[in-house]
Amino acid sequence: MPSFLSNAEIKDLGKSLNTAISENRSKDALKILEDLQKGVKPTEEVIRATKIGQAVAKIRSVDDKNISQLAKDLVRTWKSKVDSQREAKKKDSPIASASPSTAVASPATPAVPSSGNKTTLNFEVLNDRTRDACLKLIFQSLEMNSSDSQLIYERAMAIEASVLKIVGKGQVTGDYRSKVRSLTLNLKDKKNPALRANVVSGSISSDQLVTMSAEEMASEEQKAERNALQMQNLFNAKGAEAQEAETDAFECGKCKKRKCRYYQKQTRSADEPMTTFVQCTNCGNRWKFS
Repeated sequence: MPSFLSNAEIKDLGKSLNTAISENRSKDALKILEDLQKGVKPTEEVIRATKIGQAVAKIRSVDDKNISQLAKDLVRTWKSKVDSQREAKKKDSPIASASPSTAVASPATPAVPSSGNKTTLNFEVLNDRTRDACLKLIFQSLEMNSSDSQLIYERAMAIEASVLKIVGKGQVTGDYRSKVRSLTLNLKDKKNPALRANVVSGSISSDQLVTMSAEEMASEEQKAERNALQMQNLFNAKGAEAQEAETDAFECGKCKKRKCRYYQKQTRSADEPMTTFVQCTNCGNRWKFS
């Protein structure tokens, strides 16, 4: 009998696969996929517990044709076997074999229509491999820490359509692909949960998101860092004519000392007053005023 991998071993292989793909180690990735092909017993419990189906599905659109094809074959095979197992369970269940009168009287009957009405997420609905792959990337970037898969799916569909309309002008172009990559990187940024939450809630529409710049999508923390960097660059960008002088005319707002160095620079139009840049020699605090 074949020896199947344990759930822990499958999870480790899934992590190793992601690492190999991100580091462009194609041979290692292919070997891991082959190990998964031989060692995974594809039951619904195993696939769900290890999340290996998601890990393999993510790499179906990589450039390496061997890896891409094997990943597609694995996902297709696993899905087929899991679906077959589900059908077999339905046939063996007491509800399926019960008479109509028994089924109506059963208290479990209301649950049947409920599960039947649940929409299955279809990532091959756009009739284009590139668009389908982009749809899934957007969905995965929005899915973090969210339990409402249907809502996330609807948001992802809207965003992909907006990218195609606004950026691709109705065509799958290089700009379309680049925009999807940029959006997914920003949406799955763990340091910027507010952006993802606003998109999921609808506070930021799909059209609005697509037209936002990187600066507009940045988190408050990132904006503060950029402002600090700009301030630093202003202090560092002194011209040859900008001579520093020591003075006790300014009081540091941080340490309250009056030991400062300052210089002046024309940063705006000529009819505007010069900007004074001050640095406390005691604590290093910096500020400016016009």
